[in-house]
Amino acid sequence: MKNFYTFLIIVSFVFSAKAQVTWSDDVAEVVYNNCASCHNPNGIAPFSLLDYQDAYDFRLAISSSVGNGDMPPWTADTTYQRYSHERILTASEKAAILDWVAQGAPEGNAANTPPQPVFANEGFLTQTPDLVLQAPVYTSKASFISDDYVCFSVPTGLTTSKKLKAFEVIPGNPSIVHHALIYTDPTGAYPTDTTSGACNGPAEDGLLGGYTPGALPTVFPGQGNINFGYNLEAGSNIIFAMHYPAGSAGFKDSTKIRLYFYDDATTIREVRSVPVLNRITGSKAFTIPANTIDTIYDQFDGLPLDVSILSVFPHMHLLGKSIEAYAVTPSNDTIKYARINEWDFDWQEFLFFEYIKKFPANSAMKGRAIYDNTSNNHHNPNDPPIDVSGGYNTTDEMFLVYFHFSLYEPGDEFLNLDSLTQEFYSVQVEEYNKAASVKVYPNPFKNETTLSLDVNAAVTSLYIYDMRGQLVNKLLDRAKLVSGENQITWSGTNEEGSVVPPGIYFYSIIQDGVQSSGKVIKTN
Repeated sequence: MKNFYTFLIIVSFVFSAKAQVTWSDDVAEVVYNNCASCHNPNGIAPFSLLDYQDAYDFRLAISSSVGNGDMPPWTADTTYQRYSHERILTASEKAAILDWVAQGAPEGNAANTPPQPVFANEGFLTQTPDLVLQAPVYTSKASFISDDYVCFSVPTGLTTSKKLKAFEVIPGNPSIVHHALIYTDPTGAYPTDTTSGACNGPAEDGLLGGYTPGALPTVFPGQGNINFGYNLEAGSNIIFAMHYPAGSAGFKDSTKIRLYFYDDATTIREVRSVPVLNRITGSKAFTIPANTIDTIYDQFDGLPLDVSILSVFPHMHLLGKSIEAYAVTPSNDTIKYARINEWDFDWQEFLFFEYIKKFPANSAMKGRAIYDNTSNNHHNPNDPPIDVSGGYNTTDEMFLVYFHFSLYEPGDEFLNLDSLTQEFYSVQVEEYNKAASVKVYPNPFKNETTLSLDVNAAVTSLYIYDMRGQLVNKLLDRAKLVSGENQITWSGTNEEGSVVPPGIYFYSIIQDGVQSSGKVIKTN
């Protein structure tokens, strides 16, 4: 019997040891892949999570945000449709974070910590923009109970029309920029409004895109003979419709936008952004009665030609509870675009699809939105609730679903949007290598490159990350290398063995706890 109890104690000890979750072995990689694109020293999040001490200091906030599903921020239902650059944790990743905090957030063996992802100092796009526009310095007037919505109309100064390839919004003060909507105004007549506190930009037309914390820049797909883009007319203005949240009064901001153009000679397939589903005022006006949960529908009966849809952007205000957008074809097939089961006014963005979606001629676009105008909705701006109608103030309501779309060409539905944007990242980029002991050759490379490491019998991990900070391949994982020069080959593949698209990649190395990194460029 004594031996039996001894056996149980040993088994229990072994099980407990195996069950322990540590930063180095289990959690760091999850954080790097899902959180670090915002939570890095130059990111838009209020604190970094690249090293153990920072993660430990914010462990309770991490546990709360992950446990509640608030982080990473993502609202679209991925069982309904899949998108590029989804920010979602798997069940095992979520469990690892929560178990780690519950166990006291141990570091584990620091030598086992994976190499950190590498990020640009400001924004995601590192190449030189063709045009930079900046809003004036503005001091937020948002009180502790009300938000501040302002608009800046900034002339482009363009004397000839340009073909827009990409743009990136860079907040001047990330801590107070809740979101920004970017519009184009070909007339140059839309005014700056910094006094009403309720400017949301031009009513429905001209929306180019926007910025929300964590969202990637907008890069229209283009490679070879396939080039989507936006025609920016000469004499246009760019409208910054800025949202500064309650409590930000007195803080200053000056947000800018970087614009990247195709060569003038490039033929593009023009992209438009239009609220195909649109219920605000006029003949489609609606009212949500006080103390009710109401469902509103909208439908657009289609076009006599095929259309290619690149993205979807549902939009409601504070009473929003859920929203869905889909199409029904003439053959009665359903095409799903977006479903948000728990609407969050604080997290809105254009959702770009993994693959372009074909909208067949004469299809019907349909939408359904549920609004909660009761006191149970803690976002309700009115206490007690009052009747709320469609309008342009935040305390009014909206039912809009924007789409980025272009005229359809055969084969569009097989175009992968990630692949068609990677090449853009490899243009006009200055090579660098931060670690003098690491040599990369050739660089740029087409099929294969060699990383030469001079080590001193160090435990070494060598990872490849992409521009978004996402893990691509683990070339070395806690390997014990011999002293001297070690040569590691990367054939431009991911962990599944598939060849990655052309673009910029970062190698990141950690040797006995010492971090270094550099850039690798893969060409066609």
